Amino acid sequence: MARHPSLYFTDGSLTIKAMDGSKTLYNVYRGSLAEQSVLFAGMLSLPNPTIPAIGITENSKKWFENAIKLGLAGTTDENAIEIPAQFKAAEIEVFLEFIWSNPKPDLATACGILKISHFLICSVGIAYARHHLDDNSELGPVQRMSLGFNYFFADWITKAFDELMGVTINDISEEDERIMGWPAYRALAKVQAKVLDARLNLALDRIPDVNHCNWCNNLGYCKGEWAKMWTSSEGILGALLKDELSGAEVMEKLSSYPRGGMNVECHMRTCAGLQDTAEKVSIFREEEGLVDAAVEELLRSAGIPSAL
Repeated sequence: MARHPSLYFTDGSLTIKAMDGSKTLYNVYRGSLAEQSVLFAGMLSLPNPTIPAIGITENSKKWFENAIKLGLAGTTDENAIEIPAQFKAAEIEVFLEFIWSNPKPDLATACGILKISHFLICSVGIAYARHHLDDNSELGPVQRMSLGFNYFFADWITKAFDELMGVTINDISEEDERIMGWPAYRALAKVQAKVLDARLNLALDRIPDVNHCNWCNNLGYCKGEWAKMWTSSEGILGALLKDELSGAEVMEKLSSYPRGGMNVECHMRTCAGLQDTAEKVSIFREEEGLVDAAVEELLRSAGIPSAL
């Protein structure tokens, strides 16, 4: 065993020990830790420790019950309260530093605070870590999705799934597949296939009608030029299949695609007429509905309340 050089306070009243192999000892202030952690507050409610009624995970409950059974008081190095080996000494350290000094965390530090805070039911630590991870550009979608499932963050799962929709399924490594989990990987693969099918259907079989102006003198030619723009590799079909834009984004940039020999007024009227019609909702928003449905099913299967 080794006392931590800065988190073993000589006047501390609660000794805890990392069980990850380092056997690091920490001596901290009982009241401060109990104030931040619902789990520690229950454990330290002597002489009758009380297990929290809500917010406790199965792992936390087992640890709580075992610690009480062993009668560890945490008053000396020898009877220190043991933190399970699944938590590294470095993670315990950043959590304790957060409790006493509130440092600005990097990615690894914030993840460590989140992990320990969730186990110990420390809502302040969870909120603090979430705040620093929400917009952290270093947190990739695969890791964000994994954290979302681990800690029941529906919005993180939704955000990660949306980002991964832009990644070809064959470009996701086996390691990333393992991290995100088979259910999420399978859902992503299925939705990507459905979206591709929807885009092909949109580009080839559901070409909107031309809204001709009153002085269009060649309706057939104008309609042909519109269809050519819609199905060419430089037009709608190309943008959709090259995954440059989603259906909704194509709609917003529709007027910027080359119109060929199509009548200028017909082109403007047709593009403008599609902006606020039901056709935009039923066609261009179709893939968004597929994604939303897949995420909702993932959340339901995991027992996580929907973010919508």
